[in-house]
Amino acid sequence: MIKLTIKQLYAVKELAATSSFTVAAAHLHTTQSNLSTTIREAESVLGVRLFDRTTKAVSLTATGREFVRGIDPLLEDLQAQVDNVRSVGQLRKGRLAVGFTPLLGSTLLAGPIARFNLLHPDIDIRLEDATTAELFSHLLSQNIEIAIGTFAGKSSEIEIEALFDDPLIVLSHASLDLPDQVSWELLSRQRLVGIVDNSSVGKLVKETFKAVCARGVQTLVQSHHWLSVIALTESLRAACIAPRYTMAGQRTGSLRCSSLVQPTLSRQLGIAYLKGKSLSPAAMQFTELLKRATALHLLTQ
Repeated sequence: MIKLTIKQLYAVKELAATSSFTVAAAHLHTTQSNLSTTIREAESVLGVRLFDRTTKAVSLTATGREFVRGIDPLLEDLQAQVDNVRSVGQLRKGRLAVGFTPLLGSTLLAGPIARFNLLHPDIDIRLEDATTAELFSHLLSQNIEIAIGTFAGKSSEIEIEALFDDPLIVLSHASLDLPDQVSWELLSRQRLVGIVDNSSVGKLVKETFKAVCARGVQTLVQSHHWLSVIALTESLRAACIAPRYTMAGQRTGSLRCSSLVQPTLSRQLGIAYLKGKSLSPAAMQFTELLKRATALHLLTQ
């Protein structure tokens, strides 16, 4: 086992470079007495003299010269590793790997991602837009470090930190002239465009219509993607049920927004990451930025 300390190695290196206890001590921000003690301790551990001292000069012994030649590249490599880690911690280097659903990417997350890139341009950002189920798989395989979405299911391997509760709303073409508050019963009598039934919102909508109206509700058309649902709702002069965050920076054309009531339903938007695994400095910084951005989003609702 190596018993020499980093402090002792740097003391030997600096004294060898300056041949002066006075100058070396100043460079190391210590006293001559402390430096002398450190050198003696290093020589004691090694069992050999590294320096010859006289009242007028200090110089390396032959063994000392060989030793310094050996430790120079080691200390340079160590310094490079330290600088590399510091760069990651100071967000001057690193990677942010984040996943989200496509709708979130085009609404709530576009601004925070752009803001993060502006603040930390040296961080490599890798984005993965996918379904909720796919995001869980990406997290477990560590393709991404964090995921943002509405995660209804629980996993023993994944931690979910809540951001906010997002209610379902009604988007409708102006020609339908729907009120500011729309009940499920009233909505069931409208021309509807829907998200596919096997999506989280699709399942919730289907179950609620059955519970409230005691019947299934036929949609004009269904799509796997929210942007298509919104576009089809406008072009078909219809109505649709969507998350409220759809309205965040999203162009909805001639569609108007109404509250969905009797009952009101909401889903929790959260940040998911692997349990027991520390987030990188980049991921930690992004989650804090995202929390501030979503808090501001809630204040403007």
